[in-house]
Amino acid sequence: MNAICVLLDSLNRHFLPAYGNPTVATPNLERLRQRAVTFDNAWIGSAPCMPCRRDLWTGNQEFLWRPWGSLEPWDCPLPRTLRAAGVFTGLVSDHYHLWEAGGENYHTDFESWEFVRGHENDPWIGGATPEADVGKGHVAPRYRRNRQRFLNEEDWLAPRTFRAAARWLEENARTQERFFLMVDEFDPHEPFDCPEEHWRRYDPDWRGPRDFYWPKYGRNAFTPEEARHIRARYAGKVTLADRYLGRLLDRMDDLGLWDNTALIVMTDHGHFLGEHDWWGKPCCPQYRAIANVPLFVHVPGAPAGTRSPALVTAVDLHATLLDWMGVRAPAPTDGVSLLPVLRGARSAVRDAVLFGWWGSYVNWTDGRYVYMRAPARPDNQPLCFYTNRWSTAPWWHLPGPDDRTQFGRFMARVAMPVGRQPVTPEEMARLHIDLETLCGGSLLFDLAADPGETRNLAGTPLEAQCAARLRATLARQGCPPEQFERLGLT
Repeated sequence: MNAICVLLDSLNRHFLPAYGNPTVATPNLERLRQRAVTFDNAWIGSAPCMPCRRDLWTGNQEFLWRPWGSLEPWDCPLPRTLRAAGVFTGLVSDHYHLWEAGGENYHTDFESWEFVRGHENDPWIGGATPEADVGKGHVAPRYRRNRQRFLNEEDWLAPRTFRAAARWLEENARTQERFFLMVDEFDPHEPFDCPEEHWRRYDPDWRGPRDFYWPKYGRNAFTPEEARHIRARYAGKVTLADRYLGRLLDRMDDLGLWDNTALIVMTDHGHFLGEHDWWGKPCCPQYRAIANVPLFVHVPGAPAGTRSPALVTAVDLHATLLDWMGVRAPAPTDGVSLLPVLRGARSAVRDAVLFGWWGSYVNWTDGRYVYMRAPARPDNQPLCFYTNRWSTAPWWHLPGPDDRTQFGRFMARVAMPVGRQPVTPEEMARLHIDLETLCGGSLLFDLAADPGETRNLAGTPLEAQCAARLRATLARQGCPPEQFERLGLT
């Protein structure tokens, strides 16, 4: 048996026909939906980009323990586990974070990998930096230079990545006894730039700044026309990625892979496009717009074209891939295989999901209620991270190691001493933790009665019930003991 996992970064479910939005053209996701199980209760785990990949790679949730960073010495990454079992593994990606500080070792265990250059802030092209007419947005200088290479539609990122992935299948599907292909496509992540043909179909009358496609994170004072244009740019990028996802599906048709190959199409998180007056992925409440995500899973023999209400998060996809390939996880994980759900043997495999950003709200859902627990103290203390690498994204700044650092057996599943580093409020600011927003308090929503999450039930008797269930889930999964104190759950 074989497996393919496609991760489309920042894919909003409420922009997809499969989830009730008929205005955005995604014919190939619709084509896949006819062969797959579509999950209605898929949620993010650790966020944003690289924390989700560590969940997927290792099967263990990261966000309670540390922020964005590289794989740890104790991790058992999925490609390493599969390769040890005789599976030929490949990675095709334009997600440049996999090749920079904070993500520099996620690709190294694959038997083959291909890096498609030029996305967002990838340091690819030198030379003079073109001017940009950005309006109320911005465009990074590196992207302005990289964009000069996008002369035709097939020069853009998603077309190049999916064509490379289709080529990988042509070269390996019939030559390898078993294979796993990871396609980490960074679209539709910002910048929301794509050939004009695609965004014009959603905003044909735009006459504003030609390079207004990259909104800043946080609150933005956009006019209705500007907000509509950014959403049109995003929709255009979704449509472009979908068009070239079709190339991969075509190769599966040509090679007869549907009968022996599992295919997962997932995302790491959504992207705020004005919902609840937020833009991007700032330190803010993780509403459904960003946390309740699309998920399509094809497994040979599963009922095609069906939907599932089962709760699922990223670590479950790690468990599902191993289970499908007949490979045992070499160490305990947080994930649960979805194969019993996919095969109709069970309606659910878990009763709750935890999700969030490190140092921010800790979120819990059972599919009906969503509880976003804020810190109990305005200084967000005590907060620590646990690592042996001290590697994070270039725009964040991890403190230490210094005289505060302790090494010990702090993680029950880890058979080595681990570094524990406390973080001050001043250091939190350099890690993009917004204490003022967190001081706004906890939020609780009943999705059955209030799917738009407009009526906060925190402070009602229901909150005590959800807080107790959150605490029980944290205790069952395991988390740093100071998290209970930070959240006021002692």
